[in-house]
Amino acid sequence: MSNLAMSVPGLPAGLRLTQLSRDHAADLTDLVRAKELTFFQRSETNTKEILGTLSAPELDGTRGTAGVWDDGRLLAAMLAFNGLQHERGLYLDLFISPHAPNRRGLATTLLTAGERYGQTLPAPDDAYLKVESFGGDREIRQALAERGYERHRVYLRMRVDFVGETPRPRPVPGISVKGMSEDLWPELHRVVTESFRDHYDSHPLPFDLFRRDMINETTDLDRWRLAFDGPTCVGVSIGSRRFEPEGLGYVETLCVLREYRGRGIARHLLLDAMARDAAAGLTGTSLHCDATNPTGATALYESVGMRRDHEYVAWRTPLRGNSLLH
Repeated sequence: MSNLAMSVPGLPAGLRLTQLSRDHAADLTDLVRAKELTFFQRSETNTKEILGTLSAPELDGTRGTAGVWDDGRLLAAMLAFNGLQHERGLYLDLFISPHAPNRRGLATTLLTAGERYGQTLPAPDDAYLKVESFGGDREIRQALAERGYERHRVYLRMRVDFVGETPRPRPVPGISVKGMSEDLWPELHRVVTESFRDHYDSHPLPFDLFRRDMINETTDLDRWRLAFDGPTCVGVSIGSRRFEPEGLGYVETLCVLREYRGRGIARHLLLDAMARDAAAGLTGTSLHCDATNPTGATALYESVGMRRDHEYVAWRTPLRGNSLLH
């Protein structure tokens, strides 16, 4: 069966190609940090986070990875996350060193590899291949546009840095909050699934796969909170240790059922996460969000002092319809 590295067409002379594994976590961390520092002027990416990424089942071991090396330095990397079985598309993470010569050419080479790899995977006719670029990365943007990708979404990482006393969450009338326990997994799955049904590109996962995907190197069940109206779970906050080595808390998922929105539940859960991060000695809290989300989530985050930190542009192209492959 084909793998991504085998699909990379002619690299420039002097560069070496390999698949990537957990053994390369430190090299990939250095590459991602260098790119973030160039385009965002800061980076909290760390080896524990990258280890979790490289362990993702959607990479199919190392089959969905490709690394380009210049001597002993990782110059570029592509990770292809196969969510096609559950209609989530094929997601490509593309990292090109800001110091690499001909970044645009390297991006085109790796995009071609990802597209060819996608052709080998079982997929519905309407499946998409999806890529995110860093805001301001002109060369990657040009490579994507030249290959026919359409820009269709903007995602943000938002953060608040703790200065002075952190606001405390106020109780929401009629709502109680619990920590995570083994018996609450079905409720967690139900609320996350239902809350994101009206979200762009939502593709619910079956329970077993959902549970598997929720656990990785940075998981911290002690930072998970579930909000209840009587016996019924209506909201969820999932915190993780993703950026903890850099002193930053992270809210991986924050959601409330549609019929319970507007009552302050999400605000309560977010302020609770911030307060717990501050009590743990962290310097701030962060999360990622869809800037075009119709729920108005971005306004909520800004109302508690969060600001836009990183910007990512989402691109896509039909997996089966890219004429540049032929």
